[in-house]
Amino acid sequence: MSWLHSPKKFIKFLLIFVLATAFLLFLLPNSYAKITTKKTDANADDHTSAPAVRKTETSEFNTTWDHDQNPWVIAKSIYNSTNSNQLDFLQRLTTYTTEGHDYDTLYNTQPSGAAEQSVTIILPIYSKDALSKLDVISSWTSDVDYQISVICSSQLKAQIDEKLEDQQVKITVIDRSTITTSASSSTFALGTAGASIWLQLLNQNDIDTDYVYIMDESTPLTASSLNELDYLFRVNQLDDYKNAFIGTRALVLAPNQETATDNFCLPVNSHLPNDISQPADMLLGAWLLNRSWLPYVMTDMSLDALKLPLGYYLSLNLNNRLSIPTIALPLPPDAQQTSSNKLLCEKAQEQWISNAEWRSLVTKNRFPTALQYRFLSEPGVLVVAQGAKQLISLYPVLCRFKKYPAHLAIMGSDIDGDTVKNALLETNCHDNVQVHDFSQMREHTEDASIGMLVKTIRPRIMIQIKSNDAMYYALQAMAKTHQVTEIGLPEKEVVHALWIPDLSLDALTYWNTISIKLVVITDRRPHSLSRLLQSAAKSIYVGDQVDLMIHMEQSADRVTRMLVNSFLWRQGQKMIRHRIRKGGLMPAIVESWYPSNNDEYAVLLEDDIEVSPLFYVWSKYAILKYRYSGNSEAYRLMYGISLYAPRNLELPPAGRVTFDPNSVLLPAGYPEHIPYASQVPCSWGGVYFPEHWREFHTYLVRRLEDLNLPKDHQQRLISVPGSRSDKWKKSWKKYFIELVYLRTYLMLYPNFQEFEAFSTNHVEFGTHVKSEKRQSVIGTFMVPLMQRDTILSQLPNSSLPMFEDLPVLDLWGQLQTVDGLEAIASKYHKHVSTCPRTYGTFDPLEFFCVVDGPPDPLQQFPMSPKKPKPPVLIKDAVQPIQYNYVYDYTEEQEEQARNDMLEFGPKPIDVAQLPTVEERFSIKDDEMLDLENDLDTLNRLYLKLNPEHLEFLEDEKMEMGDEEDDNVEEDDEDLENEEVDM
Repeated sequence: MSWLHSPKKFIKFLLIFVLATAFLLFLLPNSYAKITTKKTDANADDHTSAPAVRKTETSEFNTTWDHDQNPWVIAKSIYNSTNSNQLDFLQRLTTYTTEGHDYDTLYNTQPSGAAEQSVTIILPIYSKDALSKLDVISSWTSDVDYQISVICSSQLKAQIDEKLEDQQVKITVIDRSTITTSASSSTFALGTAGASIWLQLLNQNDIDTDYVYIMDESTPLTASSLNELDYLFRVNQLDDYKNAFIGTRALVLAPNQETATDNFCLPVNSHLPNDISQPADMLLGAWLLNRSWLPYVMTDMSLDALKLPLGYYLSLNLNNRLSIPTIALPLPPDAQQTSSNKLLCEKAQEQWISNAEWRSLVTKNRFPTALQYRFLSEPGVLVVAQGAKQLISLYPVLCRFKKYPAHLAIMGSDIDGDTVKNALLETNCHDNVQVHDFSQMREHTEDASIGMLVKTIRPRIMIQIKSNDAMYYALQAMAKTHQVTEIGLPEKEVVHALWIPDLSLDALTYWNTISIKLVVITDRRPHSLSRLLQSAAKSIYVGDQVDLMIHMEQSADRVTRMLVNSFLWRQGQKMIRHRIRKGGLMPAIVESWYPSNNDEYAVLLEDDIEVSPLFYVWSKYAILKYRYSGNSEAYRLMYGISLYAPRNLELPPAGRVTFDPNSVLLPAGYPEHIPYASQVPCSWGGVYFPEHWREFHTYLVRRLEDLNLPKDHQQRLISVPGSRSDKWKKSWKKYFIELVYLRTYLMLYPNFQEFEAFSTNHVEFGTHVKSEKRQSVIGTFMVPLMQRDTILSQLPNSSLPMFEDLPVLDLWGQLQTVDGLEAIASKYHKHVSTCPRTYGTFDPLEFFCVVDGPPDPLQQFPMSPKKPKPPVLIKDAVQPIQYNYVYDYTEEQEEQARNDMLEFGPKPIDVAQLPTVEERFSIKDDEMLDLENDLDTLNRLYLKLNPEHLEFLEDEKMEMGDEEDDNVEEDDEDLENEEVDM
């Protein structure tokens, strides 16, 4: 460090440092240079042209206007999607979907049928320097019918009277100290709304003219600026501008809203087209107001609002209260780069730097600035958070929006925009989220302000936390007014709706349109029914109203009826139906629901089903994904959503076989846990779609007529080749499978780990399970219910696949394609019907055009051998016996017994604690009988898959086979007797 003590060495080192710095600056790349706008000299008339490409710190706004690369009139805007006939000229102008007019057009266009109108010129004078304005206005002449009103302080009253003693001028004395406001203890900077104390005394009833022309008290007055009143009056009479707040000098805030040098001042700044009319954020120097606007000019008297510049305050109130836009009009080229205009621009830029309240309000982004309309290229979603707690709950959903813009509106006193922006930045969630800060606002004004935001950004969806406070309902009503779909999510259930961003905006608009009903079919199993109802009551419904429909069979016992009547359903309406004649499972299922419209869906549940808490979440997600995303093929082909994940296939001719979809899908290259589309209808918990169920009703009505044909008929009937369902006589699935086969319909099935599903079957079908020996087969049908919400974490790419990406399985679990199934269906259609095959009509009558040809031979399926039943050797004949009852107790004893019964008799029972009761149905479903016949096969499969149980069941395997054959024989005999009785 000896060079510090040597002057020569120090000077030499300093010289080297300067040269090196200059050399680095010379070689510095242009990309590191930052363009700044210097203040223009107020006395100079020269103007520096804009650079070719203007770069800001955000590098988002290009001011090089080119018809091809960067046109002033934008083609991609949310307002272009609206019918152009619904937008007037001013709306198109402020949204940059049409071009403004030049000076010659505006000045030379004659108003159509304009009446003679007058104006009052308001001239505030509060300093001695402003007295010179009186000389200018006294010598001014114009064709406009005008009056002059001077507002001054009491100290200047005498001097003003002396100058205007020969003129008819109204003079009003208003001292600043005499005006009291909500911020009377505060002082306001010159040029702010709070400092313009005279403005709040302007009364509509005290003004005799049609317009008011207010001159800025701090701006010099010239004859040229007064002459512009003729121009403004002329333009104001035009139909396109009569509802606009117009002026010739204006400030346009930059879209990034960060620095004063990024703002644009018209007509001085040439970064924007200054030769046409265009939207602006505030007018400078003078303001022409319609007399009818005066009651709305000073509506916001809050302290923060009064600290705003007067021009910005006027534009903000007129736009928010009356939807009056601020429009900057072009001036002739020789009147643009004047010293007075440059002085106004410099003053506005200085005011932006010094007025912290103004900058703070703009950066809160409550309302888009004029240039921000250029970036509203597509509609999005608005998320509203009332306080920090709600924001924390909504945050996981907010950060998942990537497909379209997301706007976040925050309210409350415990949160602010800067904190939220920092949190979004630190979690990489800021790219697609725009924050609109409505915190710290006056009470009961947030909903109106957010309404203005909604009107501007035009979101299609609004998401908020569902609650019972007044603000929630106010925002809900506001969304309805602006035709925005409101999604109210319970705070604790937001985490179960993280799939919302995966859906398109078109799909989300149907959030409140679709109706999913729970349809429960029950008979005499109160224990099972109680388990089903309790599981449904504990499920998650993401704030939706869900109606419950319970259909009881004619043979429903008293306990079942009591349970149904007393069950409390809080999610919606509860409707109960009771049959008066037993009809069996097919009419019980098919007649339980008929859709009233194409947005109504049904979850069909038998009473031995239990559902997962997430069954409704899975159902709604899939319905919105595949029904309302604009895929016509998915709308036509998908007929339902399965809640159950099957472990076996029931339709192979040889009988049921175990089934794991991953054994088919993974070798084909599909990712793990991908859902799949199968033709097999699910009867153990499934959602059915309205058009397809309505078509099934029509198909079934016509198809059942075939049962009336004589046995020796020669008509070719519909029969699915190779499907074991063909032998089911009384099962609704037999006929649904026929329709599915002919239409190539598909049902969505879950495919999560370990067969995790949203419903399971407890295999409680009465006499079909008679002893503990049969309980081993339950494991073949019962599947684990999803308790923790891992839907998105297990799905490939954390979302449901597109319909065209779903793997497709046929009725026998074999991998197919939609085109392949269509070819098979088309070929079989020609085999059974002469009518042409149609698509998307949902009309099944085309399948019943009789063909000329012999009927198909009956399909034969392997059956287990049956033992002959020993004959009945003895028949007992019993004569009728008549009984005579003799009572041997007195009335007092009868009364005592009645009291004892009330005290010591049986107490009310808890249905949920009742054991499962084995019962015997009078009419059995063929599908259940088929399942019963497969018990031996299923037991063998179970023993093969679970060898550890082999020793336990070794002694019982032979007994199971003998007992199974006896049961099947008895059931077949019962069915034959019933058919004879019918």
